[in-house]
Amino acid sequence: MNTKTKQQIILFTLLLAADQWTKWWIEQQLPFFHSVVIDGFFNLVKAHNPGVAFSMFAEWDHAWRTNLLLAVTIVIAIAVSVWWWKERNKQGLDSWLLVLILVGAVGNIWDRLTMGYVVDFVDWYIVWDGKAYHWPAFNIADICISVAVVLLLLRSFKKN
Repeated sequence: MNTKTKQQIILFTLLLAADQWTKWWIEQQLPFFHSVVIDGFFNLVKAHNPGVAFSMFAEWDHAWRTNLLLAVTIVIAIAVSVWWWKERNKQGLDSWLLVLILVGAVGNIWDRLTMGYVVDFVDWYIVWDGKAYHWPAFNIADICISVAVVLLLLRSFKKN
């Protein structure tokens, strides 16, 4: 195994551990945990998301929703793993970005398998004209996926 692959496996392990540790820590807090970090901008909250982004599908029947979301996420994780395996020895950032997507997928798969929902805790918002506008709560796994997908999309527009 080459150095780059080893480094990517280490990165995967460290980010997955950070994702799971932060979720574990949030779960240890009071049921309605809410901590202001930067007033008017950033809070830590305890949120359980049975759906996907923006709580889509959260109202579906628990067993149906959980099994479908697990199946879809596992298929995506397998496809990204194959893609990473093919890219891992190539120059560039793509294989690193695929590692980030895998961290996110595995972190959220683990939550669904063990709890039936994903633990979210990052609450960004702005106050405008006295009203708070919140982005849906998210976690480290979601950050990894979002950053990687945005950068992969930006890279796709790059001229060869």
